[in-house]
Amino acid sequence: MGTERILITVRTYPNLSVKYNEVVCTGGITEDGDWRRLYPIQHRSLEKEKQYKTFDIVNVKVSDTSPDGRPESRRPDCSSLQIEGHLDDPHQRWDWIGRTALESMAELEQSEWTLRPVRVSEILKFEAEEDSHEWSQKQKEILRQESLFGDPKPLEKIPYDFKFTWKDGLGKEYRSKFIAWEVGQTWRRMRDKEKVIQAFWDKRFSDRYSLYFFMGNFAAHRQHYGVCGIYNPPREVTSSESLF
Repeated sequence: MGTERILITVRTYPNLSVKYNEVVCTGGITEDGDWRRLYPIQHRSLEKEKQYKTFDIVNVKVSDTSPDGRPESRRPDCSSLQIEGHLDDPHQRWDWIGRTALESMAELEQSEWTLRPVRVSEILKFEAEEDSHEWSQKQKEILRQESLFGDPKPLEKIPYDFKFTWKDGLGKEYRSKFIAWEVGQTWRRMRDKEKVIQAFWDKRFSDRYSLYFFMGNFAAHRQHYGVCGIYNPPREVTSSESLF
């Protein structure tokens, strides 16, 4: 294992796993420009001083090879994880992320990469599809096991799948599930799907900002990609230099 310095850019809403109980898929980029998918991490069970946020810089020991065959995937040693600080400056964030941004989903799908920022030229729809309001019996058993060991408050089921219909930088249309931590937490705070949708339109999709989706594929269905996070650098930052 070697220690890597990583800017955290992606946290998914927690999933329930038979093997790992409750896990968060975390994505980030190293200072050398290599993308990383850190899994498994039981984020809510980490010590408070290790519970990183998006755009924190962390130092953590990771496996030297991918545990699932995807080039970005690494298994972290969470006992070694240390938060160095939080990166607020949009220019510094762009210095880390901008050099890896893609203009189209085709670039991602036709490469060996499975996690990258992709430019969004237009959002056509942001909607919520009703999902089960209850965990499955297997998932309830995982929650029961967690409670036996005094783990955090039981994970709440989000009763909607939030989805984007959007166009990439070349104008090709896609429909993608939004699986980021922030959408789950926004729903838990507002308890109203229409308010959640409006909050994202108001705060994240302003014309003053460029828009990128952090797109990552699913381990069990690798031809399918979800929106793991949103990146909104100010337009003056992204227009200050040419990427493509």
